[in-house]
Amino acid sequence: MSENDVSLPTRLAFVIQLQASSGVSEIGHRGRVEHLASGQAMHFADEGEFWAFIDSVLATKCSEQRV
Repeated sequence: MSENDVSLPTRLAFVIQLQASSGVSEIGHRGRVEHLASGQAMHFADEGEFWAFIDSVLATKCSEQRV
């Protein structure tokens, strides 16, 4: 693996769908996020909800790996 190659495990992959009216420069993105490995998904109304979901899934996955 070269310096430019990055290991991106699929167990840490998410799909993010933004609402059509949500532009990159807009505050308050709305959309849906799904964790590919588990199928867990949720709709979010703001960036805080989005990051809370990501944090929750990653915390669960990390604790499962330690067991």
